[in-house]
Amino acid sequence: MKEWFYDQKKKLSNIFSDYGKIILVVILFFISIVCIVEIFTLIIPQKLRVSFLDIGQGDAIFIQTPSGKSMLIDGGPNNLIREKLASEISFFNHDIDVMLVTHPDSDHVTGLIPVLEKYNVKKIVVSPAEGHTKVFDDLSVHIENENADVYVAHKGDVIDFHDGVVVKILWPKINYLPKKNDTNDASVSVEIIYGNETFLLTGDLPSTREGELVANGLDKNITVYKASHHGSKYSSGEQLLTYIRPEYAVISAGKNNRYGHPNVETIDRLHRYAQEIISTIDRGTISFVTDGRIVSIKTDR
Repeated sequence: MKEWFYDQKKKLSNIFSDYGKIILVVILFFISIVCIVEIFTLIIPQKLRVSFLDIGQGDAIFIQTPSGKSMLIDGGPNNLIREKLASEISFFNHDIDVMLVTHPDSDHVTGLIPVLEKYNVKKIVVSPAEGHTKVFDDLSVHIENENADVYVAHKGDVIDFHDGVVVKILWPKINYLPKKNDTNDASVSVEIIYGNETFLLTGDLPSTREGELVANGLDKNITVYKASHHGSKYSSGEQLLTYIRPEYAVISAGKNNRYGHPNVETIDRLHRYAQEIISTIDRGTISFVTDGRIVSIKTDR
């Protein structure tokens, strides 16, 4: 046994004698690469990415913060969300930090079920309104089984990712009582703020509630506004648009949908107050990338 150990030691000694310099160079090379990556991470401005996913007639918005934290707002009307998320999330990453369910309608929540089956979701924020469909009942079971921290959204709540990105909940107000048979009224509405750039996302909130957002201190400097309710004529009203005058208005809807979204009147209003209108119907998934000062846009087509 001693002779065997002696032989192995001698072999290793010979290897290091013959190839020691090469091994040292390889090790130093990899250490240098790691150091360079870390230095570039510190030097290059980190960016926020907000992607309006092309999932047809519905809403699904994926947010990745500068430090790599993630947030999914709604999941669309079908299982297509998993395919779309595969393009946004690393194959080896199975975590989503925050899931926000704006309201119980199936075109917003159906896709969240397969998401919960695949990903580990740490925090779930829900609307105070409850749905009365089999899809919503199924989602509720999945949320319960997820063992995530679950919160009911209220105005004034803040989600701070501690890397410069802050999500402020604007609606519903505290002690809000959901309207019977009107889940849109309870749509959780948020501002996502990073540096000088602000994204306003209001789910399917009707224009009858938009005035309350304005009255309660909504930021005037809106970079990107997701047109509420897929561009319905009952949302994106004059009062809100004259106040925010966004740089970009995004419409998330399906081509030739049976609701006629986006509505012609709404498009006319958006043209008057937004600098540019961009739709998932025409451009597929739409991603806004910003360092907090400058915004760039990437689209599927």
